[in-house]
Amino acid sequence: MWQRTISLGGMAWLLIAATVALAACSDRQGLLPPSGGKPYEVLVVGDRDGMVATALRSEADGLPQREPEFDVSTTDSDGFKAPLKVARNIVMVSINPEIYTATKIRYEKNVFASPQLMVYISAPSPETLRKDLARLTPRLLDLLRRAELNAAIARLRQQRNAKAENMVKRMFGVDLWIPMDMLSSKRGKDFLWLSNNAPDGMRNIVVYRSRKAASPQQFMMLRDSVMRANIKGETDAMYMQTVAETVTESVAREKGRTIIIRRGLWQMKGDAMGGPFVSHTAGNLTVEAFVFAPGTKKRNQMRQLEAALYTLK
Repeated sequence: MWQRTISLGGMAWLLIAATVALAACSDRQGLLPPSGGKPYEVLVVGDRDGMVATALRSEADGLPQREPEFDVSTTDSDGFKAPLKVARNIVMVSINPEIYTATKIRYEKNVFASPQLMVYISAPSPETLRKDLARLTPRLLDLLRRAELNAAIARLRQQRNAKAENMVKRMFGVDLWIPMDMLSSKRGKDFLWLSNNAPDGMRNIVVYRSRKAASPQQFMMLRDSVMRANIKGETDAMYMQTVAETVTESVAREKGRTIIIRRGLWQMKGDAMGGPFVSHTAGNLTVEAFVFAPGTKKRNQMRQLEAALYTLK
């Protein structure tokens, strides 16, 4: 009887050990080292002809000066060793006619580090990859942008301005995460302007409501009217306006609602100020981010600020 008890106890410990092992596998992310690198950096491995790296360096939209979609570094397969495996974004390129019959793209998360995105591009030949790359590039860019967006939202979750968020809730009845450093505010009729008011890189979020949803043409007039009334320069003759010819528009589905996304440039009439903006419109409510940071690159500032707009609910 005693021997049987010992046997059952041993089995119990084996079951416990197996359960712990399974839990460790399911919680593998917690065992991984933190990923390294700056936002919007990508390591490309095995891209012998540089085709993928060139695609990732294509010009980003909605900025006043040329900036690439991603900052790219490269290495060959032999150089892809432990120190590089913790990069936040990695694109693995593999060309082998004996294994692959067509160009394909797939991805995994948190393979060597966390958070991390690993994208695998395979093709039977360089010629096939070159032919198919135009088709694959939008998918590749979307995967990497989404990974960076999710990382920015995760950081914002931990560093938010509750007072500013309560102000948005009271005025517009919506939830919107606001960065911690946005301590300045200005209110108007159906309008709220939040800013970090920094001289070396002013980051801003505005929220405003119109009487009804606006068409693309009406939106330009609406935006200019709202900004003229609420964002002025040193005199009333100086005010923010849209550089109409720079504006692009796209449609997305977020949290079950249709969002119209517009990107472009703004300028202060009567003053030498300007910069990029991005707006998200759902129905008659618009949330917008804009930056004034003369003499500096603006891609990362804009994209990290736009992450706040995606938290609207």
